[in-house]
Amino acid sequence: MQDPLNWSLPLCRVFGIQIRVHFLFFLLVVGLVGRAMPQGYAWEALEMSLLLFVAVLVHEFGHCFGARQVDGEATDILIWPLGGLAQVRLPHEPRAHLWTVLAGPLVNAFLCMLCALALMIGGLLPPAEPFFTTRSGFGRWFAYDPGLIGWHDGQWQWVEAPGSLAVAVARFFYVNWILFWFNILLVGFPMDGGRIVQALLWERIGFNRATAVAVYCGYAVALLLGLYTFITFEDAGDLLLLFLAVFIYLSSKQHQVLLETGILGDEGPGWELGTSMSEVAPRPRRRSWWQRWRELRAERRRRREEEIRQAEERRMDELLAKVQQYGLQSLTKEEQDFLKRVSARLRDRYHRL
Repeated sequence: MQDPLNWSLPLCRVFGIQIRVHFLFFLLVVGLVGRAMPQGYAWEALEMSLLLFVAVLVHEFGHCFGARQVDGEATDILIWPLGGLAQVRLPHEPRAHLWTVLAGPLVNAFLCMLCALALMIGGLLPPAEPFFTTRSGFGRWFAYDPGLIGWHDGQWQWVEAPGSLAVAVARFFYVNWILFWFNILLVGFPMDGGRIVQALLWERIGFNRATAVAVYCGYAVALLLGLYTFITFEDAGDLLLLFLAVFIYLSSKQHQVLLETGILGDEGPGWELGTSMSEVAPRPRRRSWWQRWRELRAERRRRREEEIRQAEERRMDELLAKVQQYGLQSLTKEEQDFLKRVSARLRDRYHRL
């Protein structure tokens, strides 16, 4: 109970990955719904929270499956108010880290493409501006009542009530769009952007110097984000940005201390908003489904040929016993042909040996 990250509720296990939800996430949802209730947006706030939960979860699954693709391991996912934490162990190489980090935002980008396609088929445009203020004036960071631009009367115009399904798709697009840009633009530990910078510089300047660059980028991002929050503070939702700035600073400071003490060095674990990475020796590469299918087919063919060979040998023994007892003239034409064919095959096999 001393580690705040352990104050969580085990939800379920999917694909061998334990999913846990931090108790602060439940408090956040209750706070958002309670804040929206007097303004009549309670259901919208709850729906938005569930969509955010799903978007963060698939983002973390992207990290986990990315880790498994590079022969790493993924053990559990934690959902909490500032996003998600996926604990993975990776081979100590930049490409493995880069692909694992990129897999999370790429999943969100793919979901955005699907949502945008669905909206455009319905004659609507997705809310492509990730940080826009909704017309309702409530929830600057969550589009509880998003109006959309649609094609009507031969022109694009604002649609106040595009329909509940279209609104749900637009909200899901919005939360995935927000997650994608937050993780890419906030370049510094522990965001995905910081890990991407670290992995890209790793091969050029080494692990330690690349990590140091990401650390100082994290300091700069935390400072700018904190200043922005103080300058533009409007409602309680902006507190999450302030907490995020503090979290980025503390995580960057932690990585700096680990570097200076030599604990991190070339292989040190560290929590990050998106994934927690530690090192593991490379495992033998898993065979693809195509290789496994070919091996299975070859094994089945080998077994079938072995069964045929054993059956032919048994029948040949029976025919030889018949010849020995009654003579060659006792064999039918088919039996004589079989005996000649199998005998020739055995002679060829012995010659090859």
